[in-house]
Amino acid sequence: MAPPPHENEMSRSGSSESAPATAVKTVDVQTAETPAVGVTTVDVQTAATPAVGVTTVDVQTAARELQEQQGGMAYLDVRTEEEMGKGHVVGGSLNVPYFFVTPQGTREKNPRFVEQVASLFTTDQHILIGCQSGKRSELACVDLLAAYVSDGMQGFMNVKNVGGGYAAWLQSGLPVTVAVPTPESAAEI
Repeated sequence: MAPPPHENEMSRSGSSESAPATAVKTVDVQTAETPAVGVTTVDVQTAATPAVGVTTVDVQTAARELQEQQGGMAYLDVRTEEEMGKGHVVGGSLNVPYFFVTPQGTREKNPRFVEQVASLFTTDQHILIGCQSGKRSELACVDLLAAYVSDGMQGFMNVKNVGGGYAAWLQSGLPVTVAVPTPESAAEI
């Protein structure tokens, strides 16, 4: 005997469409099991539509702002160290990974991300934040802006997401630094 349908299952009876109902598992975030220490769950719905206003600039604008050093502009690359090591934006970009890749191949959010950024940049500094495609950098901007709002920090209101990220930077033919293998790193390949 089949279990009764869950209240959140979609029923299409009486509809002209014949798609089957899709089971939906509802999780109460207040009572859900707490993940292992160091793991932060990312709310995909919040990530897709940031609660705070993230300013996104295209790579051409980002390159121009870096070149002109408007307001002490800096570039923060939030990709993994491995990604950054394969090549990065020219102009003194710094790296604070937003996610770490676990030995199992999953991604875990860097629990000290905001703290690490605060140790590298002044709170009034203008920061361009980039990643590979623009999604992690958008999440990083959300966290930095949310920290300003929720933690009473005095800064990080001058962050901008680099839309398209490093991939768009490369595609636009903008200058990059590509890591040159050392004898030590060549041995690892």
